[in-house]
Amino acid sequence: MFTPAQRLYFLFLFVLVFIVFILAAYTAWIDPTITYGFWPGIKHGFFAVQNGFIGLFTGREYYAPLCTGWYRWGYWIGLFLIPGLIRLVFEVLGIVVGEWLR
Repeated sequence: MFTPAQRLYFLFLFVLVFIVFILAAYTAWIDPTITYGFWPGIKHGFFAVQNGFIGLFTGREYYAPLCTGWYRWGYWIGLFLIPGLIRLVFEVLGIVVGEWLR
């Protein structure tokens, strides 16, 4: 059915998703009574998908209702730029490790 490499990949993916959901559940909690700025916007943007999914079942916020204009910039940077940079790092790491194992 699956090769050992595929099973290892799926296990790694499952563990990574689990860790990101746990981080989102405890570190990216959005209090609707606090006004947030740029740096919390980056954190909330990075965990937006996880907070949105958790919010489907708990009513949790995924975007701060009280925020500054800089929060919006940080939110979009966290939503798009940070995951892209993480993906780039993993791709480069994969190429380096692949060449090293040859």
